[in-house]
Amino acid sequence: MNAFLLVVLWLLNFGISWWNAYAAGKVWAEAKVAGGWPRFMTWMAAVMSACGFSWCILIFLVLSGHSLAPELVTDQVATVSLQLGYVLLVPFVLMSGYAITFDSWARAWRTRSLPDMGIAAWNTFASIHNTYSAIQNFGDALGGVADFFGSASGSRRSSSSKNEANAAAAILVIVLVALALAGGALLTTAIIRRAAGSVPLPSYAELQRERRLAPT
Repeated sequence: MNAFLLVVLWLLNFGISWWNAYAAGKVWAEAKVAGGWPRFMTWMAAVMSACGFSWCILIFLVLSGHSLAPELVTDQVATVSLQLGYVLLVPFVLMSGYAITFDSWARAWRTRSLPDMGIAAWNTFASIHNTYSAIQNFGDALGGVADFFGSASGSRRSSSSKNEANAAAAILVIVLVALALAGGALLTTAIIRRAAGSVPLPSYAELQRERRLAPT
C-alpha cells in the first residue's frame, strides 16, 4: 500500500469516527432519557467511534515511532502492535457494526426513503467487509501476538540480555496499544460532550408559544 492511499484511508477512517461520535453526541441526552433501543444504539455509535479513533491513533504512533526511533519501534514491535490492536478492536467493531446495520435496515424499511436505503446499503457492505477481513486476518494476528509474547516471556536457553530485550519490546507494544485505546476513548468522549451541549434549550417563551400553537 502506497503512502498516499494509506493517508486517504486514515483520513477517511478518522472522519467516519468523528461523525459517529458527533452523531451520538447530538442525541446523547435524549437517548439517555428514552433508554431502551435508542440508548443502546447511541452506545454502539460511540463504541464504533472509539474503535476507529483508536485504530487511527495506533497507526500514527506506530509509524511515527518506527520513523523517529526505529531502534525502539522495530519492524517486529510495529507489526505486533498493529496485530494486538486489531485483535482487541475487531470484536467491538463487528458487534457495533452489526447493531448499526440492523438498525439502518429497520429505518430504511419504515421510511422507504432513498437516503436511508443508501445508508443501509453502505452499512451492510461495511459489515460484510469487516467480517470477511476478520475471518481472513484474525487468526494470523492472534497467532502473531501469541508467538511474540510467548518468546518475550523468556527461555532458559536464551541469554539474559536477549530476554530483557524481548521483555522491553513486549512492554513497548502494550504501552503503544494502551495509549491508542485510551486516546480513542477520550477523543470520543470529548466530541460527544461537545456535541451534546451544542444545541441550546428552548426558552420559556418559546415553550409557551409552542404549547399555545399545539393542537388540542
